[in-house]
Amino acid sequence: MQESYLYAALDIFTLSIPLLRSFDTRVAYFKSFGSLFRSMLLVMLLFIPWDILFTARGYWGFNPRYHLDLHLFGLPLEEWLFFIVVPFSCVFIYRVLNFFFPKDPPAFFAGALPKFLVWFPLGVAALNFGRWYTFSTFFLLGAAMAYLVYVLRVPWMARFLRAYAVILIPFLLVNGVLTGSFIEEEVVWYNDLMNLGRRIGTIPMEDAFYGMLLILLNVFFYERFEAQRLQSLRTDK
Repeated sequence: MQESYLYAALDIFTLSIPLLRSFDTRVAYFKSFGSLFRSMLLVMLLFIPWDILFTARGYWGFNPRYHLDLHLFGLPLEEWLFFIVVPFSCVFIYRVLNFFFPKDPPAFFAGALPKFLVWFPLGVAALNFGRWYTFSTFFLLGAAMAYLVYVLRVPWMARFLRAYAVILIPFLLVNGVLTGSFIEEEVVWYNDLMNLGRRIGTIPMEDAFYGMLLILLNVFFYERFEAQRLQSLRTDK
């Protein structure tokens, strides 16, 4: 495989199994594609401008050695696809776990952990104003968690956190490659002046929380749109 196809190959790998299993009649992920695609579009309205801005300012960037020479607003095509294939695959994991393990996760996922994920990110953000990747990621995650936990009191938070614990396994593999594991250079590079400079292997610590925010917002809209879809189906009967 030519090196320039690496990022595209990672996108395809990330999408492949969830897409193939979407049409399993038990989980029936395909029936919720309308809710899913609407959710992804709304979340991209936040993440794409964020990505464009930080790329333009040199807070992170993309190694042309590993992606195709196709850009839109300064982002490689593969980066745009990232915000489709990653939510698609992660919400699939969330839905599958909910189907096969319908009982609520242990109390830790519903009590202590959500509260920690409100105050810890907000504390990190407060201490790192000016490290813009750190500040923006932790502030937005803490604010989103506070709204969902304390204001909306969403009933699915424990199931989301259980799913994200599972999602971290493929995250470490795929994001590890993107940040330079197993290859000579990074696919995505980071300006460490804009983050804490602490890494999980080659992965900036912030990436795990950035990914959590990305999937959290997708699940939030997905759950809302799915509830509307299912209510409409019940009304039509």
